[in-house]
Amino acid sequence: MNKAVKQQILNKIKEYDKIFLFRHIRNDGDCVGASKGLKAILKLTYPEKEIYLIDSDTAEDLAFLGPEDAAVPEEMYKDALGIVVDTASEARISNKNYKLCKELIKIDHHIPLEQYGNLQWVEEERSSCCEMISVFYETFRDELKIDSEAATYLYTGMVTDSGRFKYSGTNGDTLRAAATLLDVGVDTDTLFARLYLE
Repeated sequence: MNKAVKQQILNKIKEYDKIFLFRHIRNDGDCVGASKGLKAILKLTYPEKEIYLIDSDTAEDLAFLGPEDAAVPEEMYKDALGIVVDTASEARISNKNYKLCKELIKIDHHIPLEQYGNLQWVEEERSSCCEMISVFYETFRDELKIDSEAATYLYTGMVTDSGRFKYSGTNGDTLRAAATLLDVGVDTDTLFARLYLE
């Protein structure tokens, strides 16, 4: 599904030496998991690229997923590609420096509230943005790399946005994407303890 736009996104990622990832205010497991998961995949695949996730709006209950990158001078954004995940409208993007990026990509699973960015990949039938990032990896798995850390980030967002796979948006595609991540390696005992027992 949407293979053409996914290929365009991959081509843009290859084109840029510097990439910034963005997500929404009052962040949750899906936007944190999608941004961290995509960053981890891109760093593994393209270690020579500069890839940043800078966000001062963080959720305390997700602190176990680790910190974000330190702030950088604004001029660093100007020749970079920006990728916004899990955010239907520009007003909800947390780091406002997204406006400085040379080009912007939107990856989202919400009903589109507005068009923004040079490229948009929106699949509102998906249970989470993390499911979309997992599918992006699967589509180009001959080129992209993933490890257990990236898989854990993505699985976290899938679990939280689907209500532990109980919400109506969960379907066979959701579970197949989750299975791919589990095959890579996710310590589900530790993850669920951190999400629900602390």
